[in-house]
This record gives sequence, C-alpha cells and structure tokens, in this order.
Amino acid sequence: MSGDDFFINAAWEERDGRSICRYILIWKTVNDSSLVGALGGYSGGGTFQLEQFVANYSDDALTSLKIDLEDKITGEDIDFFDDVSGDLLEICDDAQDLILEWNDEDQWEDAEQLLLVDKRKSELQQRDDLLFIENGTSKFAKSILELSGITSAPSAQC
Repeated sequence: MSGDDFFINAAWEERDGRSICRYILIWKTVNDSSLVGALGGYSGGGTFQLEQFVANYSDDALTSLKIDLEDKITGEDIDFFDDVSGDLLEICDDAQDLILEWNDEDQWEDAEQLLLVDKRKSELQQRDDLLFIENGTSKFAKSILELSGITSAPSAQC
C-alpha cells in the first residue's frame, strides 16, 4: 500500500517531550463527489476516536457523512460495514493503516495517547508548539472532523 495517492491533513501538539495527535484526516476523492478514508482525534474526556468514513457532497455542501452507525448529515441509522461498498471499504482500510503508520500504536495502547512516530517528524511543518501536515485540500476537512465529534480541527477550510 502506498500513501502517495491519499491526502492528509493532521496536527500533533508538542508537549512534555511528546507529540500528541490532535486530529488526522486521510482520504481519497472518489467520483468527484465523495471523500473516502479514515479520521482520528480526541472526542472529549481524553478518549481517542479512530473512524472510517464516506462523505458525499454536491457543490459546496456535504450531503452525507457515513461513520459507524449513523449518517451524520441525514441522521439516518446505518451499519457502515454493510452499507458501504467493498471497494470503498478497502480505501477506508488503507487510510486507517496510514493513520497507524503516522502514530505509535503501542503507545496508544500503553499510555492511552496517540503519539507521533518519531521517524515521521521530518515530514512535518512546525508552527509554535504544533507539528502539522497538509498535503491536500478539501473544503470539507474541518466539517468532517467536527461532525465526527473530534474536538480539534484545522483552523481554516483546508
């Protein structure tokens, strides 16, 4: 699997000698009307959330955001793994694997914090105490993270 054809928008906060993931969104654009991938970040109370998603859009508006058991736009109950086609689930799986390539899965289990893998730091830009990467843009990145319940997101529509 290669991450070259995926877009990523993510940030880690440098604190106490660690780089703690604030949000990560990895996706592909499909059919010029869907973003398909995985996301992660803190959803409050110190809990890290890792989810796969399919977001459909028309013009400048999200029309559907399927995550887990709900469409976050329509409010419809779904079963993500039954309602999403196999080819899109494969993209979601690959995006989730990429999230875990950026973050230390063992530290997540041991310390209950998702921390950046040290070897990836050289690929990031730094602004104050925030390390970040934005190798692609989507006007829906911030909305997808917010609708999924992630408490941190890019400050601009990127």
